[in-house]
Amino acid sequence: MLMVPPDHRAGVKLSAANKPEDMAELIGLRLGVEVEAAGLAAAGRSDAEAEGIIRAAAAMRRIPAQTSQLLQADFDFHRRIAQATGNRFYGELLESLGPAMIAYPAHRLPPLDQAGHIGPDEVLCREHEAIAEAIADGDVDSARAAMRLHLANTRNRLSRKK
Repeated sequence: MLMVPPDHRAGVKLSAANKPEDMAELIGLRLGVEVEAAGLAAAGRSDAEAEGIIRAAAAMRRIPAQTSQLLQADFDFHRRIAQATGNRFYGELLESLGPAMIAYPAHRLPPLDQAGHIGPDEVLCREHEAIAEAIADGDVDSARAAMRLHLANTRNRLSRKK
């Protein structure tokens, strides 16, 4: 297999996933990559990496009512998992996808709270916390299962909003 290194000044450019079918395909890619990444992270993460993943999941509950911050926090969570795999290519792949890999179209924003502010999506937070806890516990099978469930639920949430 021949791998051609990207131009470090330009990076790798991927097509934008603007249509629902593009997002479905991107989630399919993520299922193939991130389920295994979660298992690898659970098997080999350092204590510091586990703490960072737990903190990233917890941070999503405290995000101000700004979509870009929520998207960035979600991406940071997944990026930390990729970096904890011990295989730099997982991290590089997620970096090449960038925050746009997170399926957060306007119709999937968390609901408004009683004061009219965007609050955290409880289900989404619980999904991320389950992944983080399994990785921190070193439970490979549970980490994979939690990531698979999260991404399958993401795909289902998107398909309901077409």
